[in-house]
Amino acid sequence: MLVVNLQKKWHSFQLDAAFKISTGEVTVLFGPSGAGKSSILRFVSGLSTADNGSIQNGNDVWFDKQNNINLPPQYRSVGFVFQDYALFPHLTVEKNVLYGAKKRHEGDKVKDLLALVGLSGYEHYYPSQLSGGQKQRVALIRALAREPDILLMDEPLSAVDWQTRRQLQDDLKRILRQLKVTTLYVTHDIPETYKMADNVVVIHSGSVIKQGTPEEVFLGKRLSTRIQLAGKVVGTEHDTIMTIVTVLHAEQYFKTLIDTEEVQRLNLKIGDDVIIGAKSSDVVLFKPL
Repeated sequence: MLVVNLQKKWHSFQLDAAFKISTGEVTVLFGPSGAGKSSILRFVSGLSTADNGSIQNGNDVWFDKQNNINLPPQYRSVGFVFQDYALFPHLTVEKNVLYGAKKRHEGDKVKDLLALVGLSGYEHYYPSQLSGGQKQRVALIRALAREPDILLMDEPLSAVDWQTRRQLQDDLKRILRQLKVTTLYVTHDIPETYKMADNVVVIHSGSVIKQGTPEEVFLGKRLSTRIQLAGKVVGTEHDTIMTIVTVLHAEQYFKTLIDTEEVQRLNLKIGDDVIIGAKSSDVVLFKPL
């Protein structure tokens, strides 16, 4: 668990934020521009220093003003994904990722990470040859190559178009859940918060004003935000990581992507009766033409 308690003053602006991040979960720092969200990431990473407070990751103290502890960034187990990618233009994709790795000679690991984000075969491409979505995927796996305890993501999807953003949200959600990476994710977008967050910390004018699940923060506990459909499994297509499960419900076919280990744990077979459950925030609503 990451425990953050920070104070910082800039002229008339005062940051005073305290919260905890559960291991293996995605915590979104949500709030308007200028609320102090990105500054918190910089304090956690060690790129900036708070006036007072502490940052503790498990038993490791990264920052403690009172005891004069302030570990430099290279001694904090963090990976940082910036909104503008921050890739080195003169390095290939492979060398960009290797730059972030703990060990400099991990070619097989780079290939595995590229496969994870759908960029197999792009090892020798340069950033200028990639789309915005591809650049963000490279930035993500460069951060993950460090095997960080904490992944920091600062408005990571703000530089891509809406369609690419939706696809990247799905990809990021799958990867972070699969790898169980403890993540601190900054955004001011409510749909993105619903999509990505296990927990939300709302920051306003430098202060934490609310914490909880997306439903608790934005809707309150009284409202149900889940959709359920009962059906029968009629098909599966799986690999070592993910399985596509086809379910028949009321003469309609639904496909859903499930972690293969979860499918094996459930001993899922053709003909099994199942229930598909989804958060309403994950549903796309449209009118047919």
